[in-house]
Amino acid sequence: MRVLSRNAITLTYRKPLIEWNNKLFPDLPLHENMLGESKTYLINEFYDNAGDVIKKHYKEIFEIELEGICIDENEWPEKRNFKLFNEWFSYEISDWVMDLSNKSMFSE
Repeated sequence: MRVLSRNAITLTYRKPLIEWNNKLFPDLPLHENMLGESKTYLINEFYDNAGDVIKKHYKEIFEIELEGICIDENEWPEKRNFKLFNEWFSYEISDWVMDLSNKSMFSE
């Protein structure tokens, strides 16, 4: 076991993102609180204000998440601002990340 020198942002989808996905892909529906539908992003920052950390990374995370659902950017919301990010995602920031595996984190 090792403590990683990282913090983590863990996202879960909120209802507006789920509805957007399900409108685009009715044969591949998402559901609220669906197991496995959270994502974790490791970050370097140590922070005093969690809001500042999210504001720093939300644009990149938003686009990664949208692209993971739909690669056609024309289908993405036009205004991808911080307000919409907060409407589409809930998130937590962890300041302590533990690796419980004894396997390498990276494949060669």
